[in-house]
Order: sequence, then C-alpha cells, then structure tokens
Amino acid sequence: MLLTTSYGLNNSHTKTIHVGLQRTNKGIFKPLVKLTGHNADGIYFDTECWQLFQEQLGLMNEYLTSDNRVKPNFVIIKNYTINFTTSYGAKSILLACKEEEENSKENLPKEEDALDSTPPAKKRRTYTAAIVMQKTTFLGLQSIVKCIDARLKQLESLSDNVNKCALYLIQEIELKLPVSFINQEIIKLTLRGNYEDIERNVRTQINDLTFLDMYFNIIFLELTSLRYNEIIHIILTKRESFD
Repeated sequence: MLLTTSYGLNNSHTKTIHVGLQRTNKGIFKPLVKLTGHNADGIYFDTECWQLFQEQLGLMNEYLTSDNRVKPNFVIIKNYTINFTTSYGAKSILLACKEEEENSKENLPKEEDALDSTPPAKKRRTYTAAIVMQKTTFLGLQSIVKCIDARLKQLESLSDNVNKCALYLIQEIELKLPVSFINQEIIKLTLRGNYEDIERNVRTQINDLTFLDMYFNIIFLELTSLRYNEIIHIILTKRESFD
C-alpha cells in the first residue's frame, strides 16, 4: 500500500488497521482499509464496504458491552460476514471475508509472481480471511473511525495524481529501454542509471502544484521501492504482448 497510515487497535498491536492506496487487479490505486491480525492475511474494505461496515458498529458495540448473553444473528455485507460469538470465554466479533479470484499472476499475490512473466493461469480459487475482535480491540477500532474516514477522504483526493505518477513512471522507463531483448536486470539497471532523469520527466507531467510540493517525492520513492516488482511485471508483460 502507498501513503499508508497504521493504527494499533490494542496495546499489543496484534490487531492493526492500515489505510492507504492499494493497487487493484485493474491496475489502478484506490483507497482501502486493511484490518490485520497477528496471524492473519488481513481483510480489505473499499470505501463503500467500509461505510457499510460502520453501519453495524452500534450492533457490535451493544453485543460486546452489554450484559445480554443473547447473540444477534450474523450480518452479511456483500462478501463479508459479521458473526457474534465467544472466544476464550469472552464475547467476540468474528469478521470473515470470502473472496473468489483467478489464481493468476495478474493479481501479484507474492513477490516471486511479480518477477515471473509466464502467461497467467485462469483457475479460480476461493479463500476466507477471518479476524476475531474482543471488546478491547473493538473499542480501539471504534475510537479511530473518524481518523480512518478522514484519511480515506484525503487519499481519494490524491488517487488520481498517484495513478498518473504510476502510469508516467512506467512510460518513462519504457522509453529508456532497448528495443531488443529486455529482462528484469535490464529494467533494474535502466531505472537506476536514469533515475533522476525519469523522476524529472514524471514530475513535469503533473500539473497539481500542491501535490507536487507535498506528495510527489514520497510517492515516487514508494512506487520505485514498494511497487518495484509490479512495475517490472507490467513492463515485461506489455513487451511480450507486442512480440
């Protein structure tokens, strides 16, 4: 994720909320909220699902903080399920997300996939991510909802320029590459050898002066470090499609 802000939800930070710009399967960066556990892959909310999730906070709060032992019926929000349960003898919320995706390297789930330019498979797989929240963790989440909302609003206003930076960066790297054979190492050396020139050319194509002054430097650094393998994958895939 780019421009990420993280909030610990309990003292041990075994549950954490991350808010940032995540690259989707369509190749664009969008604001997302990611809820992670100590041993969990995490659950992602786009802005719409995050708002729908917030609408259930009152019900969750009532279950966790009241003396009533009756469990409400589970709640379904698109592919998310909110279950009212117990964990280690204490009331808990079990948040589960079921995803069905193509088992394709286009999704870039792992670093090694980003480096592999072989044609993606089309097999689909279903997986479920789950997070358990007890009272302390839930109250920690509830206390920062306004912070998350404000951060999402800010990221939404930045996403257009961030996507432009990502697009222009790839285009500028491609312009520096040889017409003949390329591989991961050639792309790496091209970026390293022309870094300042590429950065300057990308900067000149962005017209938002406030964005340039406050965010461009960190976005360019994060794109060329955190998203480096994705950039290589995109360039190699595009080159193969023309061969």
